[in-house]
Amino acid sequence: MEGKALALACAVCFGLNPVMLRIGFARAGSIDAAVIIGLAIAIPLYVALSPFVGGLRWAEVSAPALVSFALAGLFGAGIGRRWLYTAIDRIGASPATALKNTAPLFTTALAIPILGERVGALQWVAVASIIVGITLVSWRGGGGARQLLDLGVIAALGSAMSYGVRPLILKFGLTEANLPLTAALVGSISALAYAVLLSRPWRYRFANDGRRAFWLFVGAGVVQALGFLALSFGLARDAVSVVYPITSTAPLFALAFTWLLLRGTDAVTWRLALGVVAVTAGVVVL
Repeated sequence: MEGKALALACAVCFGLNPVMLRIGFARAGSIDAAVIIGLAIAIPLYVALSPFVGGLRWAEVSAPALVSFALAGLFGAGIGRRWLYTAIDRIGASPATALKNTAPLFTTALAIPILGERVGALQWVAVASIIVGITLVSWRGGGGARQLLDLGVIAALGSAMSYGVRPLILKFGLTEANLPLTAALVGSISALAYAVLLSRPWRYRFANDGRRAFWLFVGAGVVQALGFLALSFGLARDAVSVVYPITSTAPLFALAFTWLLLRGTDAVTWRLALGVVAVTAGVVVL
């Protein structure tokens, strides 16, 4: 039950985070600032929480576990997050979150050749539901089929692919060293190093974003960090097949938060709502 509760908390955090980011982007905030601020907030937060969970226990971290934690952070909090933020900026919080949460589709696709898993008839129905949902979420009236190749859609699906790799790597690391907080900290450091090298912040002044966007990015970073921490603890306490489907309900929460907080920015249409439900249902079954 504890793993499921942590997974649900993760879903709520991952549903609220993109909405806060969307508001920040609407106030002239940049993707570079959002990524770096969010990761920079996560590191001291995890260190501050470490005494309450028995410390970081570095002596128990083997070399394979350390590499796994770093790679999981690189694919998730680094590459995946940057692509997701690009998608949120271009197509909106709810569509981007729905498309990003097709990650289990890529996880399953990788599990077939790597782990030798078989896909049954029910899983193929789930895949079809996800594809239909992707189309509904991405489609805008009058845009034609070319809109499916929009940079925002491509970035969201790229984010899904990157996030789809993460749980396989993270679960391996947690099997080697069952230290969720340490995994989250190492992953954040790895992702921050990647973000700094990519964006070269010494050429950029965060003051350009304005105070309102800055504090929204700080809040979004805290929410994201807590969500990832809940995911790490959930994976440490329960199976991926139990935790991940629950966390994949995040688009439903993003849809609700969009309706509550972004009424003047992002419209919640029947096509978007139906697409989000189709993707979420397909992911849960998958």
